[in-house]
Amino acid sequence: MLWLTLAAGCAIVAAIYAVLWPRPKAGMSRATWRALLLRWGHSAVWVLLAASFLMRASDTAVVAAQANLVAILGGLLYVTFLVTLAIERRR
Repeated sequence: MLWLTLAAGCAIVAAIYAVLWPRPKAGMSRATWRALLLRWGHSAVWVLLAASFLMRASDTAVVAAQANLVAILGGLLYVTFLVTLAIERRR
């Protein structure tokens, strides 16, 4: 039950960040990859965390173990998002 509650919370946060995201300053353009990462990266992190929690709720040990990989991917994406955001704020 705990894993399902956490997954639902992550899904709510992902939906919020799908609406709210860092917009570029007026008159400033972004590279396509940077625009995609800043637009969808944070939401994707929360979706990956939700997927990890749902996988942990599985009764299968193999699937539950693979949840760690999904969570690590979410963490790596989050670090990439933060670095890109920090670079973008300095411009």
